[in-house]
Amino acid sequence: MVERLTVGPIGENSYAVIVDGGCILVDPGDEAPRILAFLDSRGLSPSHLVFTHGHLDHTAAVPELLEAWAARGLHPLLAAHALDADYFGVRGEATNRDLFAAIRAIGYFRSYWKPIKGLDLLLEDGNILPLGGLRVIHTPGHTRGSICLYDEASGILISGDTLFEAGVGRTDGPDADAAELGRSLERLARLPPGTIVLPGHGDATTIAREFPGTSDRTRYYTSE
Repeated sequence: MVERLTVGPIGENSYAVIVDGGCILVDPGDEAPRILAFLDSRGLSPSHLVFTHGHLDHTAAVPELLEAWAARGLHPLLAAHALDADYFGVRGEATNRDLFAAIRAIGYFRSYWKPIKGLDLLLEDGNILPLGGLRVIHTPGHTRGSICLYDEASGILISGDTLFEAGVGRTDGPDADAAELGRSLERLARLPPGTIVLPGHGDATTIAREFPGTSDRTRYYTSE
């Protein structure tokens, strides 16, 4: 089961993947008290915090969450693609500052930045996450290390900022690449049409809705 919490001023979607009483938390971007209350109400403590990419609007709740869990003797592991590792740890502040300066949103960085610990697990394409069998699909473009999480059995794709309803992630950041995003979208377009897409912002959609035909696969991006 996957449950969504929409948090923060720009409507970032955080997802709790719940399997047999265990939990993986994806992209806890803000409002740590709400996230904690949601999990506590279900008796859940995540074993992993997994990030579809390293941007601050998908990670800002992490320091407060880790502090709260550490007080309970709990230490969930942080996981993201290796190519987004610089958004965490000692390079995290500079990397996030450069990103938000480039997209003219430095005020967001100043309001939300707190030091984030380094990653515990560096993910690669094809990795299978513990608990529930989510498969990592590396989808660079929005960032070099952007990933989607795919559960073939249930037909669900957690797409981060790679694919939205009627749109895709922006490509004006320092480590973004429109051509790479185009290739990533081509890969996602080959998933089963009925796949439910759970994006990093906005409402759920499906692969069929976003890619109704081969000729439409380039409607959201250019690959120059």
